Amino acid sequence: MTFHRRSGLFPARVVLGLSIVLLAAAPWVRGEAIQDARPPAADFSGLLKFLEITATLAEDKEPTSEQWDALFATPGYAVLLKREFQRDFFVDRFRLAFMPSRAEALKEQLKKDTGFRAQFLPHYLRAKAMRPEIEQWMAAQRPPELYREAVEKARALLPEGAIEGWPAVAFVIFAPDARGYDPIVLDALYCMDTGDRLAELVGHEFHHYYRDRFVDLTQDQATLWVIDQIHAEGIADLIDKAEWTRKKEEALTPGEKDFVKLFRESPSVIRTMDELLARMSEMRTGRGELGFQLRRIVPQSGHPTGLYMALLILEELGRPAIVKVACDPFGFFRLYQDAAAKRGGDTPRFSDAAMKFLDQLAPRR
Repeated sequence: MTFHRRSGLFPARVVLGLSIVLLAAAPWVRGEAIQDARPPAADFSGLLKFLEITATLAEDKEPTSEQWDALFATPGYAVLLKREFQRDFFVDRFRLAFMPSRAEALKEQLKKDTGFRAQFLPHYLRAKAMRPEIEQWMAAQRPPELYREAVEKARALLPEGAIEGWPAVAFVIFAPDARGYDPIVLDALYCMDTGDRLAELVGHEFHHYYRDRFVDLTQDQATLWVIDQIHAEGIADLIDKAEWTRKKEEALTPGEKDFVKLFRESPSVIRTMDELLARMSEMRTGRGELGFQLRRIVPQSGHPTGLYMALLILEELGRPAIVKVACDPFGFFRLYQDAAAKRGGDTPRFSDAAMKFLDQLAPRR
């Protein structure tokens, strides 16, 4: 689902520089690749090491340093540490969730954790209770068939030439979520929860993988992070979340209800974004704080706002329009302006000042 895809809530090792370079027109991009080759095998090593190390913890024994090293050397956990998390965070939470002697400390930590952090310990406690089901699910998986279905879902929302090769995929237990990194990281328990919509979840992350090869985000500050997130998550959410906005409320899960509520608040979010971007357009320096304000007001790392914008484009201008800007964050915002103008009424649009500022940030081709 990637409600944080690049959340920044844990120290990242990716340094944002001074410009954003879009490579969608790069000369090395060939025509649409025909993927005759068999998809790669899924990497379950992180999940297997997780089950191994938590079995040790459940016996109230401390794993050896070699066991911890082996866990975090697996592809899935390695990329999570590189991109987002700290090793000590996982070690501490796994001990709390699985070691009987840490029961009291677990209760205290559950009270302390709020917001984004509140999801982790309950997730690990579920994994602890569902170990047999996780093992059965892993044994029943047929990744090649899943990947073929998922890549077609991603292909429908990407321009010709974007799909080439197969992403590596690693299954772990880390959060009720997924990541479109390289390798793609899928939480096994979260995958189980998606049921027969697993291909949509994987298709969402495949879209990130292929799209991110064309979009190189090296701009500093939070503003371009927001632009990138809204664009990336909004289009990918057309694959697996758009139907939530059409369901009756009683048919939604609690998490889906929260998302739809934020989705419906998107007009207000866009108007506040516009105010901040317009203010930035008048500033030559000192825009950093406004950029972080922008980041704070856009909920769930851009998912609901991005989906609102992507759906409006889809409904007013059609799928080919979405595909045309699938690797162009700034083009996505320009296209949203066209869709909002066509929809009319009280549909929020960005002001001329805000769009001028975004044009200043966009790369020169």
